[in-house]
Amino acid sequence: MSNSDATIAAILAAAEKLFVERNYADVSMRDLGVAARVSTGALYHHFPSKEKLYYAMFTAYMARVKQTTLDALPRTGSCRERLRALTRVYLAMRPAQRNVMRLVRRDLNAFNGRMREGMVRAYQGAVPDLAEHVLRDAIKNREIKNQDARWLAWAYVAIVETTLGEYARQNLGNEAARLDAALDLFLEGARCGQQRRG
Repeated sequence: MSNSDATIAAILAAAEKLFVERNYADVSMRDLGVAARVSTGALYHHFPSKEKLYYAMFTAYMARVKQTTLDALPRTGSCRERLRALTRVYLAMRPAQRNVMRLVRRDLNAFNGRMREGMVRAYQGAVPDLAEHVLRDAIKNREIKNQDARWLAWAYVAIVETTLGEYARQNLGNEAARLDAALDLFLEGARCGQQRRG
């Protein structure tokens, strides 16, 4: 790794940490330089604005998440097996890492135009788009009924997110139990084996 690459990596790592800890508006370029242990000149040499640094940090992070997920996602298998593999990547992350993903909701209003669109695309490409791909295959293979796969993917992501809080940890158990609960709820619903009416 070159000195320039090492400097960029240090800046991006510092940005991940600071932007998770504080709101976008509360982090200055000076704060980022101090945290990364680089001069202000070096910081501005690589990232001419806080906005561009934030964008680079977020999109690089989401690209890593996407690649890790793709590496873990089997090309074949049941819908349940493939969703399990996809979700394990997310659940295996340390809470601080998952918090980087949540920045897209918290700080998105600080951006507009192409940067805003790029951040949304980076998030979608790393999480719901991969779930959507699995669900499209499951619909094609008639494992699940024919519904809008994109909507199903977002519903699945929402269910998984509910398993991350303290309440779910206390009531559902360890990571494997929470993953099973999310998969059961998504694939089987909350019914007690009775046929739906109407």
